[in-house]
Amino acid sequence: MDDKKISRMKKLQALAERGVGGEKETATAMLENLLAKNDMSDLAELETDKKAYFFFSYNGLHEHKLLFQCMYKAIGQMPMTYLSEGKINKISVYCTKAQKIEIELDFDFYKKALSEEIDKFVDAFILAQNIFPENTSFNKITLADLNPDDLARLKMKAAIKKRSRSMLIGESN
Repeated sequence: MDDKKISRMKKLQALAERGVGGEKETATAMLENLLAKNDMSDLAELETDKKAYFFFSYNGLHEHKLLFQCMYKAIGQMPMTYLSEGKINKISVYCTKAQKIEIELDFDFYKKALSEEIDKFVDAFILAQNIFPENTSFNKITLADLNPDDLARLKMKAAIKKRSRSMLIGESN
């Protein structure tokens, strides 16, 4: 775990010890939840180099790739073991508790960000493939009508290869 994350967790601990009112209660609850979730009694355990196998769950190919990348970032190598159980997929990795927490925090953050970006990509894909009724026209829309997310989708649209069903069956357009 990088020094910034350890520092943030120590600040949370300090706030839990010396905070005032609701601030102290919130910090204490957050710290207790974090420690319990990671089977730890205090933050001193983060500074040990003791390693163990930890399992992480993911859903689908995109999350699988993302989780592997978060593991690679945290431990400096790709995990070597993983298992799948029906529809629930898990990867295990040999790492310290600090690395486990780093992987979890990164994976949760990037999973949410990826979900938002995939939604934008799907919108851009629909635009690029022109999946609309034949009488729909976007000619009346001006740049002033578009927000930054709309503009981002249009930029993505330009990078997506246009496909057609006729190309699929070998006909030319």
